[in-house]
Amino acid sequence: MNGPTQNDCNSVVEAIYFGDHCRRSLRERNVNLEQNAGEGTIHATFAEQMATIVTGIIGTVLGKLLIGLVIVAMVASPIVAADSTVVVLLDDSGSMRQEMRTGSGKEPRMSVAQAALTKVIQQLPEQTTLGILLMNGARSENGWLVRLGPFDRRAALSRLAQVRADGGTPLGQSMMTAMDELLSLRRKLPYGDYRLLVVTDGEASDANVLQQYLPDMVARGISIDAIGVDMKADHTLAQSAHSYRKANDAASFEQALTEIFAESTASNNDRGTSDYELLAGMPDEFAVESLKALSQVQNDAIGEVPMMTPQARTTAKTPIPSAATSPPSAQAPTPESKFNPLPIIMIAIIVIAFSQLFRQKKKNRRS
Repeated sequence: MNGPTQNDCNSVVEAIYFGDHCRRSLRERNVNLEQNAGEGTIHATFAEQMATIVTGIIGTVLGKLLIGLVIVAMVASPIVAADSTVVVLLDDSGSMRQEMRTGSGKEPRMSVAQAALTKVIQQLPEQTTLGILLMNGARSENGWLVRLGPFDRRAALSRLAQVRADGGTPLGQSMMTAMDELLSLRRKLPYGDYRLLVVTDGEASDANVLQQYLPDMVARGISIDAIGVDMKADHTLAQSAHSYRKANDAASFEQALTEIFAESTASNNDRGTSDYELLAGMPDEFAVESLKALSQVQNDAIGEVPMMTPQARTTAKTPIPSAATSPPSAQAPTPESKFNPLPIIMIAIIVIAFSQLFRQKKKNRRS
């Protein structure tokens, strides 16, 4: 097939259709053609530039759209990236009735915990997203003394004052409940700092559950901070939590809580706008890959198998034939594919190109 002639490269659409052939032909002939196009003239050099631009638009428009949507979400979301999201898991077992040292003598561990948490909550910023989960109480709310959500200081303080210590220490199950709630929120808002603060004075009564699922919880990218209340030895969480602090008296308890919440606020202030700036400053191809990685963070419930793509699911279900077994005669069903608009866009461009080309040829013949 012969390459495009000079007349084949007169319009913007034809230059797009013939692509590199048109550009090469124009460069070799050093032609500067003009033709009427409505209110002005179109130069072949302009057609060459448009061909290059339009060819690249299709490859980048979807990536730019994705970046734009994420940036809009960051700006429009009621919970911005600089907010702290914290769940306090409070041990309200019977052992929390035992007394510990304070500045004026001794008080029940629960009273010390309530006093320290009260001081911290009174100083939290309004933008904080806070939840308080009990191991035994608030059974009608699945343990949630304060549901994870927008910060209501008055309600949180009022409910905290009513907590009473009684029951066991189902630490493993309670941590799973707290983590699932944090992961569910992070699935909707995949940016910012997420933390689980565990306040306990004893080992888990469901140690098998904790041992089984703790590695999965630690690996999810949510900071797990633990405070061991008046314990003679370090808690099991000291070996696996991201931070562990001992609170053997009221002063050290309050200091531990203050440090953890201060770290959460400082972490968000340092990186609140840097995520946006980093994304905005990236080349398109790197930004798109970053968004893909962000969307692939595991936010499934603890203990659940992460969601697989249809292709991966089919591969996992299809047995691998071995030398001792014959391959199955029936083919595995092809998974239903999602709608892809790109082929329709390409077909539309080709149809328009052929239509314009036919009209131009017809016009040339009449003239």
